[in-house]
Amino acid sequence: MFKLDGGLSTALENNGNKLTTSLWTGELIRTNPAQIMKAHLDFINAGAQIIITSSYQLSYTGAGVRGWSEDETNQALIASTALAKKAVTDSGKDVKVAASVGPYGASLADGSEYKGNYGVSKKELKDFHARRLEVLISTSPDYLALETMPDTFEVEVLLELLSDCPIPFWVSYSCKEGNQTNAGQSFQSAVDLAQSAMAVGINCTKPELITDLLRSAKSNKPYVVYPNSGRVWDAKNKVWTGSAAVGFSNDLIRQWVEAGAEIIGGCCGIGATEIAQLNLK
Repeated sequence: MFKLDGGLSTALENNGNKLTTSLWTGELIRTNPAQIMKAHLDFINAGAQIIITSSYQLSYTGAGVRGWSEDETNQALIASTALAKKAVTDSGKDVKVAASVGPYGASLADGSEYKGNYGVSKKELKDFHARRLEVLISTSPDYLALETMPDTFEVEVLLELLSDCPIPFWVSYSCKEGNQTNAGQSFQSAVDLAQSAMAVGINCTKPELITDLLRSAKSNKPYVVYPNSGRVWDAKNKVWTGSAAVGFSNDLIRQWVEAGAEIIGGCCGIGATEIAQLNLK
């Protein structure tokens, strides 16, 4: 059983940072990398055994819209792993680093990672992901986290690109009611697709949906689970709306473990305080 960290953007905001651009945490890699490290350390000190890098929102197209050159994007991707590794070294603890690989929809900065069905070709998705994956793999993280994936079509492309990947990776989907991915595929089919991964599961999804999703599928690989706090993303105003009343109850965690979850943490809205309170025993 491994404790994952929480939402990096949440930890950064809790430390007083304003994340208002389309690159979210990725912006701070260049403007205030010390804050990225501090957020990583907050999670490590909260007991996280795996931390996820700040590369989720970084892509050549997304960073290009912000005026970054390709070389600046390369350097930021490299730095995202370096900052996480430095935080681990400074902590003196045995913590693994997972390089975040966000979906195509994240680069659009319009909430598309919660919808899927982008209307783009397989070639466009392959071109979007290939170079970024190559750079992230070159940084030698312990794992790759293919996360907040709304659509099995995109995951198919990623799995092809990672067919001979030397680094273990997990695939986690963003999901909705009805035991479906946000693009509408059954969670069972999504799990079946990702059996070459070290783990498969769900992230940035309401916690109250997780148990039924996990129970709806059978997997030969362990589940990874890191839901958000239960709120809904308002892409236009770039804020989370609604109550976060559900959170991580011990009862929910027990259900996830019984269903096969072996890596558990949090996503958006879950900070270091909540990760410290997460009891996996």
